[in-house]
Amino acid sequence: MLEYARLSPGPGFRPGRAALYFSQRLLPYPGLRRLVSRAIAAGVNLRHLAAGSPDTPAAPQGVTGQEPGVLASLARDGFALTDPILTAPMLAESVAFLRDQEAVGADRRRFRVEDRPAGATMASYPLETVLGCPHVLALASDPRVLRVVTAYLGCRPTLSSIGIRWSFPAAGERAAGVQRFHRDPDDWRFLKLFVYLTDVDAGSGPHEFVAGSHRTAGRVLERPYAMEEVERRYGPESVRRIEGPRGTSFFADTYGIHRGAVPTTGARLILQLQYSLLPVFAFLYRPVPVATVPGLGIDRYVSRLLVA
Repeated sequence: MLEYARLSPGPGFRPGRAALYFSQRLLPYPGLRRLVSRAIAAGVNLRHLAAGSPDTPAAPQGVTGQEPGVLASLARDGFALTDPILTAPMLAESVAFLRDQEAVGADRRRFRVEDRPAGATMASYPLETVLGCPHVLALASDPRVLRVVTAYLGCRPTLSSIGIRWSFPAAGERAAGVQRFHRDPDDWRFLKLFVYLTDVDAGSGPHEFVAGSHRTAGRVLERPYAMEEVERRYGPESVRRIEGPRGTSFFADTYGIHRGAVPTTGARLILQLQYSLLPVFAFLYRPVPVATVPGLGIDRYVSRLLVA
């Protein structure tokens, strides 16, 4: 969970931040967004070249193994499954840790999962909890992840958001927020890695992505997309549902249309890491001091916005 910046006049409003954020939202056309993204990526690369980036490991070079296929799927469809990165013991350790922590519901109430209040349909863990969860920071700097992200963005990425969220089934509840088809208008170009921390089937809120929609224009004033609108524009076969056991991992360019479906029979726990060209100017960043283990390989440049 990250705190949102004030983007309209009032206490704490910063016009420069608002201008940087809304400048990319006001340009929803894919061709122009690509041109701006390439220019920003070139600038990031030049900055690293000039500075020598002494506190940053050398950027991952090239792609190997399954990575060319992942990048091809991302370019074509906007999402791509990848081999699981966290092992079964790692996943078990992460989930066991989280079950002892308090999550925060939509009404700001804190609770453990086993004590979930009636009617709570979603809950996220505080940033400090997410960063302290075993294996999460190492995953964020894993070379296999950074190779794909660097190739997709065209430059050294910035970890601009990270979160772990529960979605719970609730009788009679309607889809809200991220459970409706939408785009994420966070930066000129960005890529997310998702990892299911629970088994996910059709009844536990699988991620759904509209294939190819990342290559089409968004809206200046974003609003949810109805299923009828999605099927009319992209075809019924374009909606791809991602199901799988705990550990299922996939990349997605969520400027494309997507949603987390409403769970009907079981809860879903998902880890999300977002990499972008720039900081997301809609967020207020307050890096968290984290006790790191020597040799863990945390990339200080990539994680600088979140980790002190």
